[in-house]
Amino acid sequence: MKKFALFCLLFLAAMATVRAAQGRETLTLPASGCSSMMIDCGAGELKVQGKEGVERIEVSAVLHVQGISDADLPEFKKEHVILKLEKIGSRAVLTANIEEKDFMDALFGMRDAHIDLDVSLPRGLGLVVDDGSGDMQIKDMASGLEIDDGSGDMTLERIAGGVKIDDGSGDIFLTGSQGDVDIEDGSGDIELKDAGGDVAIEDGSGEINVYRAGGSVEIDDGSGDIIIDGVEKDVTIDEAGSGGIEIHNVKGKVRK
Repeated sequence: MKKFALFCLLFLAAMATVRAAQGRETLTLPASGCSSMMIDCGAGELKVQGKEGVERIEVSAVLHVQGISDADLPEFKKEHVILKLEKIGSRAVLTANIEEKDFMDALFGMRDAHIDLDVSLPRGLGLVVDDGSGDMQIKDMASGLEIDDGSGDMTLERIAGGVKIDDGSGDIFLTGSQGDVDIEDGSGDIELKDAGGDVAIEDGSGEINVYRAGGSVEIDDGSGDIIIDGVEKDVTIDEAGSGGIEIHNVKGKVRK
């Protein structure tokens, strides 16, 4: 009996890797009356592009599910997928999550389901992102950016407002920020270039590279090399942990 049950489990697992379904959906929302946007998403790739002169938010969502056929996709979406774009007060809210209903979902059909998102919005909106897993790319935002991320690499470019990141794992690349940067990171490399304001980093493990910061730089690091080059104000290393430290071209004081 145990052998038969094991065979069934292995068979279902194999079948889940053979079939795959994909569905695409487009969501739009007028941006009038919105001062910010919240994105609440689970597994999948997230791309966000701020644009000048646009008057609405557009979302292209692609659902990928292994273990089911295209014919089964509508029922799967009905049972498991939450995908909506709505205005709540002065905030636009995008929700893109896949819910597990029971143990078998978690064991088989749900394990490889994810939603890839491509979002365009007025660049002046403030942006808050609560992301589960998957790579993230955000570009050309003129206001503040706040991110709570589970795992996956993160690339941020040309963010005019302040940036606050709470990240579990994955590399972080930030280029061309004009406001202050505050990063709390579990693991993964961090690279910052051309930060206009103060930079504060609390990191568990991974390399930290900061090139050209317009304010001060403060780092509390568990392990990994630290390279800092080009800082207009002070540099403070509260804790270096393990790894080498290189500091160059600092106009203020260096404390470590």
